[in-house]
Amino acid sequence: MQSGSRSRRADVEEAELCQTDVSGTVRKEFKSAEFGDERLTDRLMQVGDRLGRCPAESIPNACEDWASTKATYRFCDNERVDPDEILSAHKREQRSRVRDTEELLVISDTTELVFPRHPSKEGLGDIGNSTTDLEGVKVHSTIGVDPQTHRMTGVIDQQSLIEDQQASTKHDANGKGEPIELESEQKKWIRGDGQASDWLAEEIRPIFIHDRGADAFAFYREVTDDLDAGFIVRANQNRCIQTPSGTDGRLIDWSEDLPEQGHTSIGIEQGNEREARKAELIVKAGSCELLPPKNDPTHTEPIEVNVVRIDERGEQDDPIQWVLLTTESVATFSDSLSVVESYRARWTIEDWHKVLKSGCRIEERQLETWDRMEVLLSVYSVIAWKVLELRELARGESHHSPDVLLTETERSILETKFPELTDNGAKAYAIAVAKIGGYLDRSSHPPPGWETMWKGLKTLQTWAEGYELHS
Repeated sequence: MQSGSRSRRADVEEAELCQTDVSGTVRKEFKSAEFGDERLTDRLMQVGDRLGRCPAESIPNACEDWASTKATYRFCDNERVDPDEILSAHKREQRSRVRDTEELLVISDTTELVFPRHPSKEGLGDIGNSTTDLEGVKVHSTIGVDPQTHRMTGVIDQQSLIEDQQASTKHDANGKGEPIELESEQKKWIRGDGQASDWLAEEIRPIFIHDRGADAFAFYREVTDDLDAGFIVRANQNRCIQTPSGTDGRLIDWSEDLPEQGHTSIGIEQGNEREARKAELIVKAGSCELLPPKNDPTHTEPIEVNVVRIDERGEQDDPIQWVLLTTESVATFSDSLSVVESYRARWTIEDWHKVLKSGCRIEERQLETWDRMEVLLSVYSVIAWKVLELRELARGESHHSPDVLLTETERSILETKFPELTDNGAKAYAIAVAKIGGYLDRSSHPPPGWETMWKGLKTLQTWAEGYELHS
């Protein structure tokens, strides 16, 4: 089945991520970090500043001189520098971005990091299978996404999962703390969601958005019993259910016969040998009870859930089919479409992973140990969020100040070239950058992609550098 659609987001173009400058805004994210030494906080802001100027460059190239390069390596190796505190500083800044919302989409996913240029890195785990001997780390991240704009608010939690397949053990590296043993990898979902729930203010309700990996009865039980939250999870199992009529059945089979609420369409973008198309979808909805698994005596009571089923009409090759389990209302067609739209926001974390890997080239970093890499990962995780933000500013409808995107010199140059920009928000400035890169800004055209954004930003930065040198 088709795993999803990307109507709001284009694939991140690898080549165009190499020279994005997000240094100024990244620096602000780190200013409240507390390592017991103000000099280390200053160093963190300097490291974020230098790496944020050109995320894809090697550390020596980004730092430009040996003294700064050596200082960056020493920072990553310092025992007092905890990657959890780096993300905590970012989370403190993130609070201002979520304080005015009543709900927050909390999205989690796992990506595997391998290091082909430095395979002997100390502290890696097993991520291969019976036929592949491969070492690396599974990084399970939890991010916030605004439910209205689908913009990423930042990183909320990050778990570095290291497995010893021979000993059948898994643990979270846990930064500079003691490693945390995990009973099973499934626990990562509720751990990340629990961190998000604890972090959010009481008046903000989290809605956990997960793909099929989170489809476990224990997850639904913990969310409904222990967390004041909602969830939208794509079903992976044709599990036992009880229908509203009181009969037993199987979830996916039963959902085929749910009543139709209406039809909708979404754009499917080109990618992975798939041609772009407009997908026509049938939307069905209903409610049922999930029955506890018979092999787990710890769970005895069923869980009531709402269900939205999406089927693509007319597509023969790899059609979309989703069965979404949720706590949210599906009473009306509009309610069900809201559930679908919230689930589609899950693609934000996929894009962020691509920026982290392709844009920031985290897997090409050659620090000798995972302890040092985890510090660097936390820094680049924030940088990747800000790089992704640049594209969203050009695509979003919300009004933000252009200083989140451009320096004062860059804004002045754009206002000279495009006088109509004055007193406009960040989106208008981002579109102007794209125009410099060749974007035509016609009503029939999709929002600018990375290639044009990149070309325009690089040209603008060159103009700004020349202006500042002349003055």
